[in-house]
Amino acid sequence: MPSAFEQMNYGPIGETVAANIDQTEADPVGLYAVVLALYSSAFGGKVYLENGRPVAVWTVLVGPSAAGRKGTAYRAGRALVSPAIGSFLDARTKRGISSGPSLVNTLYSIELESANTEGGVDGRAMVFEHEWRGILKRSRRCPTFTEQMCVAWDGEPLSNLTKGKNGQRDEQVVYEPKMGFHAHITPGSWNQYVRLEDALGGMYNRMLPVLVHKSKSLPYNHRPRWQHDPRLKDAYRWASERRRVITFSADAGRRYDQIRATIDDKLEGLPEHLSCYFERAAEQVHRVAAVLTLSEKKTKINKKALEAAWAFVAFSMTSVERLVTEASQGTKVKSLREAIREVLERNGGEASSTLMLRSLQARTNAAGLREEVDQMDDVEYFKGKSAAPGPKPIMYRLVPDSAKAGKPQSTEVPSQRAPLKLVAQDLASVPRKRPVPKKAVPSESAPETAPAANPFAALL
Repeated sequence: MPSAFEQMNYGPIGETVAANIDQTEADPVGLYAVVLALYSSAFGGKVYLENGRPVAVWTVLVGPSAAGRKGTAYRAGRALVSPAIGSFLDARTKRGISSGPSLVNTLYSIELESANTEGGVDGRAMVFEHEWRGILKRSRRCPTFTEQMCVAWDGEPLSNLTKGKNGQRDEQVVYEPKMGFHAHITPGSWNQYVRLEDALGGMYNRMLPVLVHKSKSLPYNHRPRWQHDPRLKDAYRWASERRRVITFSADAGRRYDQIRATIDDKLEGLPEHLSCYFERAAEQVHRVAAVLTLSEKKTKINKKALEAAWAFVAFSMTSVERLVTEASQGTKVKSLREAIREVLERNGGEASSTLMLRSLQARTNAAGLREEVDQMDDVEYFKGKSAAPGPKPIMYRLVPDSAKAGKPQSTEVPSQRAPLKLVAQDLASVPRKRPVPKKAVPSESAPETAPAANPFAALL
């Protein structure tokens, strides 16, 4: 089963991430998201979809502090993209925008500053919020923030009234916003500050959030040796020469119709508080596919690029579904088996014992993990391959439906099975009955006592 990243790996962008993933502890999908956001933001005003929309891909990394390696992914992505797009990120990265007026003023000021330059007006901007929690908290005081963010993603005109000299009102107008966006947030802060009201208004379906986690541990003195792909630089120069419009090839267009139908079917089966996050998923697929195609110096999206884009957007949809579902369930503790399945799903269906134990955060040990998996018919473990000398790593993976029938089943009689080793969280969730006082019974007439019921039978 290919990993999540392998399914979305395509062209110079995917190959750049793949060539450098051993140099960083960042999540591969997280690094991919950063590269898409930064690279696409540089094409404002030059590259468009057939409907006239910009191709900027807005992404959000959602992961625990430190362990998510969100900042690591951003620094790695910036190191990989900067040589291709020159000084754009140094000159145009903006932070701290938490209101509609500040957003318009920032984009308007960039246009004014560039008006007298040799290249003319250049309103491109890359908004990066490494602590998005604070921005969302402050933005609650502004009634226009959500609306202006939506308009900026659409590429439609933005306007704002300011107080000028002599008390007169001056209007700032940005006729064609050229804005990229990338942000970081923890799952807990997402649940606290991403409001349903703003989601229903359409703000969050214009972003592609992805859940991330550290991919590996590298030595403290590791110095990355980045491999830069010259094709990204060539594509940027080529796209900057004149206006480019990205279209579908015939077979890609037919496949895109199928993807849209799949998304529509999914939306119909979801409640509104969840479906509102996915209402622009089809256009998100279009945008990601356009950026992947652009990196190849092409203007026609082929079917392979489209499938890679769909894999990335589908991963984001799964991430959001988990975030929203967990938020609605509060702090409900998952069973160990549920946690094992989630770790494997998050890592493309397969993970090493080391990664499993790190992700499960001391809920079990190596022996306990194997014992638990022995009683699961949809997970298995085996000895993996290792390029370095020494013992081979133990790998865990989800069993495809077609292979479940072939997995050996336990021959134990259910009533004779040993009770599971329960961790503290699982044990706390088991209801306990208050013991009933026993009446004294004369020993000579005492009936034979029936075996006590197993209180954990429902968990077996």
